[in-house]
Amino acid sequence: MLKKLVLAGIVGLMTLGMVSTIYAQVEVHGFLLARTIVWNKTYSARIERYGFQFREKMNDEFDWLTEVYIHPQVTSATGRLYMESAFLNWHLKNRLPWDFNVRIGKGRNYCYGITPSYSSRRTSDYSLYSEAFTQLRVIGFQTFSNFGENIQLAIALVNPYTFASRQLPDFVTQEGGKWIDGIDVPICDRDTDDSKFDRVGVSGRLGYKNSLLNVGANAYISDPKKGVTGAKTRFGLDGELKLENGLLVQAQFTMAKTVNVKIYDGSIVDLDHFGAEGLVGWEKNKIGLYARYGMMSYDDKLQDVNSTMLTAVYKIHPRVHLRLEGLIDGEKEDAAKGWAKADNDVLFFETMFAW
Repeated sequence: MLKKLVLAGIVGLMTLGMVSTIYAQVEVHGFLLARTIVWNKTYSARIERYGFQFREKMNDEFDWLTEVYIHPQVTSATGRLYMESAFLNWHLKNRLPWDFNVRIGKGRNYCYGITPSYSSRRTSDYSLYSEAFTQLRVIGFQTFSNFGENIQLAIALVNPYTFASRQLPDFVTQEGGKWIDGIDVPICDRDTDDSKFDRVGVSGRLGYKNSLLNVGANAYISDPKKGVTGAKTRFGLDGELKLENGLLVQAQFTMAKTVNVKIYDGSIVDLDHFGAEGLVGWEKNKIGLYARYGMMSYDDKLQDVNSTMLTAVYKIHPRVHLRLEGLIDGEKEDAAKGWAKADNDVLFFETMFAW
């Protein structure tokens, strides 16, 4: 009996050691955004969102990441818990003649434009351009090829984007089912988590990158079947310049066609539209100062919108950032079409801490 107990104890310790070794390789990170907001003569203090991230480098060929967002102020029916990313990276440069990487699963689309991830967004709130074209998550395959030191090619095969509008800022109120004093971005990409389609979306970016400059040409194509609403073709350019003195410049432009869009008079049209934005900033040591202007135009069939974003961030600690940000929004006015200016300018103070 004693021998059995000793043997069971040894097996248990070995199993616990193996499990501990496995778990020790998984990194756990997280963050929280706390905001104090002044908007439309109202005041609000809120936890904007917090998230948990798990990641592991299994070896030089494989690594994975999952991340979940929680939005405390959102009702559970509209997405309080959000699966932000869940993907496997497969690095194949030791198996192929060039540096080739594949991402399998769900995550931000890095195959079109300047993806507004943590390091490249610069403002806490998404811009109009990002809401319309670059901030969604995709499910499928993203591939990244590096040729030499400077040439990059990214191609994705993903679920086609869902067509929907968005309202900014995201904390606007509703009365009688209508959004009050929010800026309406009528055509925006949205996540597509469904699994049954008779078509796919193809996204790609061809870029050149060195120590100062990163420029690219982009395309997205999803040919909808008859009666399906969605972006059919889209072409864009993007660029970022970072100088050693801290100066930063970003610019993006996209021309797009979206089919089967309902306009203000109720008719359905195939809509040509475009968007552009530019950002200038200075970042040095613990301080970042940024100004961004963006606009969206809809061929005079939907209301044009624009936004100016100003933000200052002080990184008082590597994992604690303090930010003051303002959004000045604008809309094209046309009384005959019911287009009016909304009182939707925003100022907020934000504290971010991460672990």
